[in-house]
Amino acid sequence: MEQNTGFVDLLEDRRRDCDFLWATRSMDPSLPHMLPPESVYDRQKIIQAVLHDEQVRLAIDTLARTTGVRVKDVENNASAMINEMASKADLTTVRWLGIFITKAMKRMFSKIYINETMLSDLKRKTRISQVQYIYVPSHRSYLDFILLSYILFSYDMALPNIAAGMDFYNMRIVGELLRKTGAFYIRRSFSNDILYKQIFRSYINTIVSHSDRAIEFFVEGTRSRSQKSTMPKYGLLSIIVESLLQGDVPDIHFVPMSINYERPPEELLFVYEMLGVPKPKESTAGLFRSLSILQKPFSHGRIFFNIGEPISTSRFVDKAYRQRKILQPSFKIPSSVVENIAYLIIESHKKNTVLMPINIIALLLNERIQTKPKEPYTLDSLVKDYQWFKSFVTRSLKALIYETETTDNYRTKQEILESLKPHDEFIVLDSSNTLKIKQRHKGAKQINHSNIKGHPLSERTLQIAVSAINIAIYINPTLAFLAETAFITATVGENGTQTEVALERYELLRRLLSTEFVMRPIEDRALIKTEWEESLNILLSQNCLYTANDLIFIGNNTKLFSILHNVILPFIDVIYVMCILLSEWTERTSAELTDRTILVEMQKEVERLIFETKDWCQHPYCLSLDLYNTTWSSLLSQDIIAYHKHTSTYRTDKAKLAHLIGALRELPLQRPAESYVGALPSIISTSSIDVPAKL
Repeated sequence: MEQNTGFVDLLEDRRRDCDFLWATRSMDPSLPHMLPPESVYDRQKIIQAVLHDEQVRLAIDTLARTTGVRVKDVENNASAMINEMASKADLTTVRWLGIFITKAMKRMFSKIYINETMLSDLKRKTRISQVQYIYVPSHRSYLDFILLSYILFSYDMALPNIAAGMDFYNMRIVGELLRKTGAFYIRRSFSNDILYKQIFRSYINTIVSHSDRAIEFFVEGTRSRSQKSTMPKYGLLSIIVESLLQGDVPDIHFVPMSINYERPPEELLFVYEMLGVPKPKESTAGLFRSLSILQKPFSHGRIFFNIGEPISTSRFVDKAYRQRKILQPSFKIPSSVVENIAYLIIESHKKNTVLMPINIIALLLNERIQTKPKEPYTLDSLVKDYQWFKSFVTRSLKALIYETETTDNYRTKQEILESLKPHDEFIVLDSSNTLKIKQRHKGAKQINHSNIKGHPLSERTLQIAVSAINIAIYINPTLAFLAETAFITATVGENGTQTEVALERYELLRRLLSTEFVMRPIEDRALIKTEWEESLNILLSQNCLYTANDLIFIGNNTKLFSILHNVILPFIDVIYVMCILLSEWTERTSAELTDRTILVEMQKEVERLIFETKDWCQHPYCLSLDLYNTTWSSLLSQDIIAYHKHTSTYRTDKAKLAHLIGALRELPLQRPAESYVGALPSIISTSSIDVPAKL
């Protein structure tokens, strides 16, 4: 893997060694926060420090005074809160879990690649530094925090204090086991609970300053069902950054970690969640049922665990801020500082995403379904397309991708076949070596429609949407590298577009889709122009576009243009249809406009458009509730929609909405030759026996 020097397979040694002897080996875990012994607090000392914190005491007294409850009773409540919250690391528990997890990992995954060069460098730095380290992985699966802990245990590094939700705390037995691996528990919402909020703040401040272990949390807050980055949450991040003002640590380093799954363990659950079927409630019984994924060896392929450069908080929180904190104890770090750090973390996640063959295969398959569904997509054709597109993303977009760069057909074919193995329930090669999709939706009988978050979709819709969104889940990681160039293809028409007009359209799409693709807001037009020019130059170099007389035209490389254009269409279509729906809201429905009703009406309207029209929202990915949520957030951030607290409803700015609809209509969008509704059946496997992918 020439592009990924430094990656090693974590499981290689585990397959040779005895799991019991390895897990029970003599250990002296490397601690990432070098503190003098007297400054290191154990669990009990951390709890006492929190209960005696000045702000916690003030909250206790205030609550007792305002509610008339005895101070002792409030203190008991505070003690219960911090005991519920605090982690309880226990190496013996970790060792026993290590045996089970090793066996599960070896069964589920063929390889777990770790960027050992970066991890060893991180381990070396932690041995000589007094700064506190915060591990910030991307969040693509429930397995993420287990995987990180397993990697650290494998490399004799101390497990971190792990921020976990109360869903896990409430799991019988499992909740306490996770606490003993380092988990500390946070309630989902506590903004109105003054005491809990202050205890949580004090707990974080205390473990930042007095724990010799790092802290781990997910800046995205929740798993990304779409398998691409989601907008950061600022709550815990801001508390950690604020801790630097206490002066107990010289610096805090955030370590971004990008986790990439060849097949996410929750793959099919994600598809249904995006369509509105709620995820199963976390439970111990559910966990044991999920162990069925261990039945088939290597069923989830490979994992890539990549580590970015640490981000120093002191770069953004200078001495002036610390001095202000001393003089003004209520001083808070500006939100812009926290947002800047959050975007740097997400940008590192995206930059260090490692694409795998299935991501490119899904992208090419998506294109084929919409452009040439009746032409068999043979393995030989796929190999040719794969080599070409892989070369483009690695050379022009500097994307990291699994395997070495090669133009050798045999090695490329091996690469593709190996990647198809974990997906044989989804994508297969039939007896004539033609790529086919297996029907993943097995019927709606077990769907509880009373819990559906959106509009109850018909069986006909689900038959198409489940397979299409399954494909999209594997396409989405590529958008970390493709987004900007894809935007440009939606701004250039067949008869050419003036350069300035194309730039204005790019600005519009970037602004509208910045939430969807977690792009840093840019107010300076010169910076946006620079970003646009860089992406434009890539497309010019590929002969995808060309310029003449201050006009931009579509070039001879229409294949690349079509792929980029078609992959971005669903995102633009959803914005347009939501805007139309909002503009006609009172005529269409008597329901109040809320964030719940817009989801239902949008999904209902998109389902109609897919079957009854040939224009907007022809791709089933337009049924995704995730897309509606990000679009809704984007419109809110631009004041096109405004929230009214006294009615808990929303109102639209009709002038802004009309202007946006007009701008979207002017985009020179080109519809694919075929729709998924008409094309997908021709590529669905009808055979009960398919040829397994073999090397």
